[in-house]
Amino acid sequence: MKKLEFKPSLVYKIYKFYLSTYNKLDKLPKKNRYSIGQKIENNILELLELINLANIQIKNLREPILHKASAKCNLLKLLIRLCYDLNLFNERQYISLESQIQEIGKMIGGWIKFARTQ
Repeated sequence: MKKLEFKPSLVYKIYKFYLSTYNKLDKLPKKNRYSIGQKIENNILELLELINLANIQIKNLREPILHKASAKCNLLKLLIRLCYDLNLFNERQYISLESQIQEIGKMIGGWIKFARTQ
């Protein structure tokens, strides 16, 4: 039997990003875990919520929600970079998280472009 291949959806990508980030945030020092760590976790969950909302929204109401999701994604990029600059993430962790959030951002941007043509 042939194994089926599929491209993971945006929701799945954010879900996987949350899982990989959660494990790293859990290992942060206590003072950072409850400040920047909590901020990152909350923003990922809000991003997931916005994407789910955009999925069920009628076509002409999706674009504003997607712009909010894009802003959350940009904030996450900044917060992850800040963790790296504060030496809370090593280079390997930073590159892994940054590549995941870059891909999520590209997918959101593509969805925004598609929503404009509808």
